Amino acid sequence: MKVIVIGTGVMGKNHARVLSALGYLSGVVDVDEKRAKEVASRFNVPWAKSPQELNFDAAVIATPTETHYELARALIEQGKHVLVEKPFTHSIAEGEELIELAKEQNIVLGVGHIERFNPIVSFFKKMNRDGNLITIGAKRVSSFPSRIRDVGVIMDIGVHDIDVLRYLVAEVAEVYARGGKIKHEKYEDHASILLGFKNGKNGYIETNWLTPKKIRRLWLTYDDCYAEGDYIGQWVEISSSKMRVDEFNVYDAEIDLNIRHINLRREEPLKRELVDFLGAIENHKAPLVTGADGLMAIKIAQAALRSLNTGRSVEVD
Repeated sequence: MKVIVIGTGVMGKNHARVLSALGYLSGVVDVDEKRAKEVASRFNVPWAKSPQELNFDAAVIATPTETHYELARALIEQGKHVLVEKPFTHSIAEGEELIELAKEQNIVLGVGHIERFNPIVSFFKKMNRDGNLITIGAKRVSSFPSRIRDVGVIMDIGVHDIDVLRYLVAEVAEVYARGGKIKHEKYEDHASILLGFKNGKNGYIETNWLTPKKIRRLWLTYDDCYAEGDYIGQWVEISSSKMRVDEFNVYDAEIDLNIRHINLRREEPLKRELVDFLGAIENHKAPLVTGADGLMAIKIAQAALRSLNTGRSVEVD
């Protein structure tokens, strides 16, 4: 199978690196000739300014969000399998059209929600037990990335946790968000998002581009334990406790605290994502993150933006 990467920015370069290591990279595309040549030379593949100049079976689209729809639509119409970096599309209508078109053409359409492939998310997906999850939360903060110009913090990095929380818990019924912009000229650069899931559970996301330290954490509170995971370190810590109370001295209660620290097998999420996409093509099945998943993440993120602008809770269709 021949796979090309369209867009040679930060994510495009990494997609090219992993695909090259897997033995699938057959070319790179970018309107910036200098950048395209640089990446192509590094991985010893041809480059082009347009996908039409190359021979391939599938493509990874790692260009600015506003270009995703046109590129993906053209490729799907040509019978090419497509993995679109998040956020999936600029609008809901564009996403819906691509999903229908891929279905008509019998094409694999995946969306690059990379954190679903992080070992800590896989761990919590297996651990997540029906009935005893109380709440779930995520913190994704770092300094302002100069490379981002077309979306705000919710659509850029907050959408990662929107997808993960939905994946681990249930469909989202309503969203309430607060935030604003401090350093970004056009879009919000900090937000706190409360998610109400259809199964009655709640989730919370804190995200910003204002913190000098890069933090990527996920935590879940159950009725019998508390679990926290670190996306970067790929470790999980599970805490449980038992209290012994002396009825004659309630101020001298003893707490037996049990903390288990688990270092997970370190794996590169991007590699797992691309292996899943390639496997979906080869085995004629849906990828872990489908176009429908990418579309729901956009719907929830847009609901968060509407809530942020109106100050009211917004229902998710």
